[in-house]
Amino acid sequence: MNAPLPSAALMSGADYRESLRRYKPVVYVDGRRVESVADEPAFRPGINAIALTYDHALKAQYEPLMTAVQHTSGKRVNRLSHLNTSAGDLLNKLEAVRLVCQETGCAQRYLTHDALNAIAQVSARIDDARGGGEHTARFLEYLHRVQDQDLTLGVAMTDAKGDRSRRPHEQANVDSYVHVVERNARGIVISGTKAIVTGAPYVHELLVMPCRNMGREDADFAVCCAVPLDAPGLTIVARPAGRPGEKLEHGDALFSRKYGQSTGVCIFDRVLVPWERVFYDGSDGSWEHSGHLTYSYATHHRHSCIGARAGFGDLLIGAGALMCEANGFDPGKESHLREQMVELISITEGFFACGVAASVYGKADEHCPVFMPDPVFSNIGKLLLATKVYDMHRIAHTVSGGLIVTLPGPDEDHNPETAARLSDVLRANPAVPYEQRIEAARFIEDLTAGYQGGWYSVISLHGGGSPAAMKQEIWRHYPVGSKVELVERLLERGIAADGSPAAAPHDPQRAITRNRQPGKCCDTGCTTPGQPVMVELPKPSPSPGLDSAG
Repeated sequence: MNAPLPSAALMSGADYRESLRRYKPVVYVDGRRVESVADEPAFRPGINAIALTYDHALKAQYEPLMTAVQHTSGKRVNRLSHLNTSAGDLLNKLEAVRLVCQETGCAQRYLTHDALNAIAQVSARIDDARGGGEHTARFLEYLHRVQDQDLTLGVAMTDAKGDRSRRPHEQANVDSYVHVVERNARGIVISGTKAIVTGAPYVHELLVMPCRNMGREDADFAVCCAVPLDAPGLTIVARPAGRPGEKLEHGDALFSRKYGQSTGVCIFDRVLVPWERVFYDGSDGSWEHSGHLTYSYATHHRHSCIGARAGFGDLLIGAGALMCEANGFDPGKESHLREQMVELISITEGFFACGVAASVYGKADEHCPVFMPDPVFSNIGKLLLATKVYDMHRIAHTVSGGLIVTLPGPDEDHNPETAARLSDVLRANPAVPYEQRIEAARFIEDLTAGYQGGWYSVISLHGGGSPAAMKQEIWRHYPVGSKVELVERLLERGIAADGSPAAAPHDPQRAITRNRQPGKCCDTGCTTPGQPVMVELPKPSPSPGLDSAG
């Protein structure tokens, strides 16, 4: 019998909440100082979402998906802190993110995965350029500690930026970008502001990364390092996660009272970062690699976002079907509803299919074993979800009817003067109780027409980069040149007098043929018919109620 693989000390959701109590960060929300992040009601929905990623990894039915064996240590770790080394890893990560986000809307912790993979790549790239292994060794020591302690990391990447027309070193306020202000024997001292940090109040550490390609003059701004959340000099100004405890127009927010997401502005004021936590510092020439780190992270993250928004799509598909039923309709028999539901399914599975293709066509980085998802399919999938999220909301509204925003308040459900009449006149399908119809309507309102709906729209549109950034990457990587040369061959351009193809060399200066690609195939050719790439998971048990988990 084979011995079981060693495993990192995987935490439960309760362990995660308790671990936050050991940190004493400076955090503000709603204009007041937070004493205990783990016990702050304004952050509870965000903490619940991340806690689920811990609990799922401990469930036997999800373990194959939510954990993986880290190749550098041989230990089984949480998938959301794992380095991918195959297309299968990318597929499993995509499915894992969808799984946790269809439960939470946005589980947030997948950013940990995206940043760790990108830093592994840039560390190897710097080492190869210099002929050593120092950066990779330092990163792996940090990685293994994160995995062994099962930590969640925030990504402090987007700087405040100041005047967008100026580069970092040209800013009137130098602290609009995080930068190195001092270097000494102990480490580096950084100051500046990161403006949009997902989950900032309730992670264990922040990974500070540059948000753009840096020039030589910007060397002090090209810094990548890890900072504990309670490091002296770090202040986090956050917004609430979800809508816990609020009495809204139509009652408790049925989804966002339990799950949500906070973001924070992170202000660094002469924060000391020890050298063992510095992955690179631009003063030694590493500024040249900042663009590669930004590109690598963006590609991993956009691939993950595809899984996350597919999970959100699952929520809308299920809620839309429930509303059809509650309204007395079967979409299978009503063509106008069937068309709407199929469009919603097509949007969700269409961009998810781009994530699958990005996984299958992924390949190892030229400097290390980390697998990168295909950048074209990753960016197309992210572009589709960013722009189609509004259509997803529209379809949910169409199949639900206007009831989702015209309901009387829930207090009327308990008003002896109105409750009985409301339950009579607002019931549609006789097989569906009034309470269930109204609950489904309020659930869709929360997801699409309230605060949470607006929030998901904005983070879908701009999270991981704006649509313009995705379009730039698609054009930069798409092999338009191969398509041009295909048509030119059919037009018999470049054909010699004897009818044979002319041996005209490829012109690297010709803009439209600059990007080309060979045909693609897997390493072993086509798989045997019926050979599965992914293993089916057991069917999930019925979901528990929506009562708060923490």
